[in-house]
Amino acid sequence: MDKFKIFNLLPNGVIVFHDEKVEYLNQHMLDVLNINFLKKQNAIGILLKTLNIKNEKLLFEFFTTHEYFIHNIKTIQIAHVRHGSYDIFSFIRITPILLSTSQDKKPFHKKPKSNIDTKVAKFLKIHNIKKVMILTFYKGLPLKNYGDIIELNDNFIKIAVDQKHQISLSKRDDILLITNTKKGSSILHGHVIEHKENLFKIKDFTLSKEDMHLRDGIRIKTYKDMSIRTHEKSLDVYDISENGISISIDDTVEENFLKKKAAFKLIYNNEVLNIDVKYIKTIYDEDDKVLKMAFKMFPTNESAIKIHNYINKKQNGILQEIHRYQSNLNN
Repeated sequence: MDKFKIFNLLPNGVIVFHDEKVEYLNQHMLDVLNINFLKKQNAIGILLKTLNIKNEKLLFEFFTTHEYFIHNIKTIQIAHVRHGSYDIFSFIRITPILLSTSQDKKPFHKKPKSNIDTKVAKFLKIHNIKKVMILTFYKGLPLKNYGDIIELNDNFIKIAVDQKHQISLSKRDDILLITNTKKGSSILHGHVIEHKENLFKIKDFTLSKEDMHLRDGIRIKTYKDMSIRTHEKSLDVYDISENGISISIDDTVEENFLKKKAAFKLIYNNEVLNIDVKYIKTIYDEDDKVLKMAFKMFPTNESAIKIHNYINKKQNGILQEIHRYQSNLNN
């Protein structure tokens, strides 16, 4: 623990995780929670109860998927950095004075992500990276292979990609670049601003926290052919995988309603499938408008088979679209 003692000099809270388990809490964090007299495990237990979170893994997920939280009418901003196998979180209270500086008085939601194009260019030059893993999504299906860096400057990066990625741009301009160095990998989320055949110009980078590249299964957009029914309410399914489901919502009333649910009735093809669920997070669009809610899904065996068949059918249809698209490009 000696290597973390420097954090005790900071006037803000710090929690260090190792393999998604709490490794260290600094003195400021202990003082704020009035638990500086407790042993580490007991202190962690108090922290979990304070935030109403069941275990350390869920605590880690909460901190990595939120940029702030509200506790006792206080807004706490979360900063996160990864160093080797350690995840370091810093917590700073946002005072009412800072919150009131916004002229339009909009509610505080998330800290806007800052553009890091210059830093990305510098990073790629320093590490002499010529090839990166390219990841795009078409209707939820990941398209992944390597791309060659053709041009690199502070305004954009030009990369030669496999032509199949062009079909992804028909839905959205998002692209992920996965770089690897001796110190680990970085996941860069950018936007394709221009493309000509297989050459993509990319800019407006941010560091990705979504870990989309680590998905353990295909996530298929349902395009409103699935819905969920809870009591008298019916809502469209945004996307679905064999382990998770996202529900489209329009307001915080629906959000609060769904957060309390432990089970849904999934409606598909005039059938009702029973699934147990566990709330994970709420996803917002660029204007901080609620977009969808993500849930871990625990279907019955019968429901799981039908969901599996649905995903396979959708996936095969998407693959056929991609193959037809590539054939048209080659003709």
